[in-house]
Amino acid sequence: ADVMSEKGSQEIQGFLNANGVEKFDVVFLFSVTMWIHLHHGDSGLENLIKTCSKLSKYILMEPQPWKHYQTAARRMRKLGLEEFPLLNELKLRGEHLEPGLLEIARSAGMTVETQFGVTKWKRKLLLLKSNPT
Repeated sequence: ADVMSEKGSQEIQGFLNANGVEKFDVVFLFSVTMWIHLHHGDSGLENLIKTCSKLSKYILMEPQPWKHYQTAARRMRKLGLEEFPLLNELKLRGEHLEPGLLEIARSAGMTVETQFGVTKWKRKLLLLKSNPT
């Protein structure tokens, strides 16, 4: 289900309700944060993290560094395609990207439980834990 749409969020909540659970144990966000950010902007990235924090006890996230955003934009230019329209409007960018992601997670009631080093693509793996309310 598309967690970025109201219909998708309702489907996910329906699945949880049908299975008698309040939240998933863990939601995996591998290689998706950049794409959500590029297509839905800063508010979309915030919505993704806040929605996932409501749906799960933990989030295992692999955020892409800013240089990968630049690489994606360069690929679009090389292919003669339109760049990402929201790219120049992003406030969470460059060295502010990761701290911004972590601030969004904190505002959603999550803390960084641990960092598992880096993947072969040189991306961090962050385990975020939902704080009891």
